[in-house]
Amino acid sequence: MIPTVTVTVPPRSFLNDGEHYDACHASRHDDLLFWIKMASEARRVLELACGTGRIAIPLAVKGSQVTGLDDSDSMIAQAQRNARGAGVDIEWVKADMRSFDLGRDDFDLVVLAFNSVNLLLTLDDALTCLRCARRHLAPNGRLVIDTFLPSPERLLAEDLEIAYVLPDDAKITIRARRSYDPAAQIRSLDLTVASSDGSPPGTDRQDVHVYYPSELSLLVQQADFDVVAMYGGYDQRRLDALSRRCIFVCSPLA
Repeated sequence: MIPTVTVTVPPRSFLNDGEHYDACHASRHDDLLFWIKMASEARRVLELACGTGRIAIPLAVKGSQVTGLDDSDSMIAQAQRNARGAGVDIEWVKADMRSFDLGRDDFDLVVLAFNSVNLLLTLDDALTCLRCARRHLAPNGRLVIDTFLPSPERLLAEDLEIAYVLPDDAKITIRARRSYDPAAQIRSLDLTVASSDGSPPGTDRQDVHVYYPSELSLLVQQADFDVVAMYGGYDQRRLDALSRRCIFVCSPLA
């Protein structure tokens, strides 16, 4: 089944255009109650790779003081529009999550949601990001990392198709090929973006690092965290072989 959404301009990048990212994820709400629960006692929240504010904005609506950090101008611009529409005041910061310094260490919660950690393609990148997060946390704060739990069937090559209908009735069709390099632990998404208006098709690509639970455990320990909980889903079920998510709740070591 091909989902259809309405957007206002042709995509500059399926992966990095804030307006189109919103359109792609408009129906994704399955994790929001989990993040609201995680932030229920957090006055100050920092979300890394916050995108268009899909998670940051509901947390601000619930009363947290939220800072959203992303390295994409388009994502931040869309997040600002979304926050204005929701009537909330959020600090948006353009920065690299591997090397940011906000000049503070009082966040009660740092969030790496919805596979954001997978954008860190090397172990060094992941470790520097986690250490940055550690420096920004309050002594009793928490870091929560949410990624997919890899399994052989989920890493097999797969073809996907998504279609968008524009206001002028032009149809954008995106065909994607997902593949996996087990030696490098890199999953790639290669896209061809075609429009019914006859313009030449464009291409896009995203690589992500596939992180396994044991790998993440070692990384957070090296970044001076203790793993206080591991979940296999947003309902906080136990992490096991049937889980689809891998969620770490970490506290900074004294």
